[in-house]
Amino acid sequence: MEPTKLSHKINADQVKAEVQRFWNVFVNKDADQLTDFYAAEATVFSSLSSRPEPGRLAAARRQREYFHARAALRASVAALDVVVLNDTAAVASYTFQFHAMRNAGTASQIEENITNGRATQVFILDLDGKTLIVHEHLSAIEKH
Repeated sequence: MEPTKLSHKINADQVKAEVQRFWNVFVNKDADQLTDFYAAEATVFSSLSSRPEPGRLAAARRQREYFHARAALRASVAALDVVVLNDTAAVASYTFQFHAMRNAGTASQIEENITNGRATQVFILDLDGKTLIVHEHLSAIEKH
């Protein structure tokens, strides 16, 4: 039996568009679309976490913390670079700024202001031609 060939190939412009769409979905608080970015086996290091978590769990946590009615979110991306590894995988690395008022639990809120964020997202192209994140690492440079 011959292996299945993909009719699509991942490319840098496609990945750049997905990075922008990711942040637009986040800022627009669209929980379903945010979850759909992640492959079932995806891992995520968030800017606030010390250990990885499954991508879809990270999306659920972000929904709980950031997608409430009082939340105000802003994000921007700069210095976006994409390295295409092969026909089905690419790595996006970039800097970002992120500002949020997020839930801290009960009725309290925490202001989060990341002015020097760094991101790496590894994208794959699945058999249906959908671009998915399989690994994400977000970090922030702490000022002392």
